[in-house]
Amino acid sequence: MAILWCLHGNLQQPKVWDNLSQISQALQVNVISLWDTSAHSCWAWADAFCKTVRSADSDSKHYLLGYSLGGRLSMHALIQAPELWSKAIIVGADPGTADEQIRARCLKRDRIWANRFLTEPWPKLLAQWDALPVFCGRPCPTARRENDFDRQKIAHLFEVYSKGHMDDLTPHLRSLPVPITYVTGIDDERYCRLGQTLSSQCPNLTHITVKNAGHRVPWEQPDIFANIVHHSLNL
Repeated sequence: MAILWCLHGNLQQPKVWDNLSQISQALQVNVISLWDTSAHSCWAWADAFCKTVRSADSDSKHYLLGYSLGGRLSMHALIQAPELWSKAIIVGADPGTADEQIRARCLKRDRIWANRFLTEPWPKLLAQWDALPVFCGRPCPTARRENDFDRQKIAHLFEVYSKGHMDDLTPHLRSLPVPITYVTGIDDERYCRLGQTLSSQCPNLTHITVKNAGHRVPWEQPDIFANIVHHSLNL
């Protein structure tokens, strides 16, 4: 049995991965809610998550899929327990930086968003979130009903998983034995550059770009992304 553990992004619910259950009968898809498994840091989350995976099925091959925030947490989980994972697929995730000034700006920005999500009207917040350059002017293809979210939890995740608190993971990723497929939409210029940099520095990482897609590749090009998952995991 092969098990694919899926981690969603910020302002998403676990059900965004529902379509992956059709990829292969040989693949069991386990979807994790970041809202129900929060911790005080990325490393603490990764430690608890890896313990969950170990206890689930010791005889199976474990694969990891993470998008954006879930991708950053996936990177931590890979580094936390590399022996646990057979392969990983990371979509549009930042490996962090050692530049203290950049980290400080990230933390300041995330704290502003955290405070805004505690108080401001939901439609206004979503409109301004979707207007961020990383989304390339594309509408969000997944539902984000306010009643499905807890604003306190949103604010908590912005704070504790901020890139401002992250280590620079690239040196750790470079030494991993786990094959990683890093996926970006070709219109997402920032993460395409990150993918190119990572692929040049990490011999275990392959960068794939997807046409007619921005940051939200799995939902902007679902059929292409499903094929990437299928082939990356050799199903």
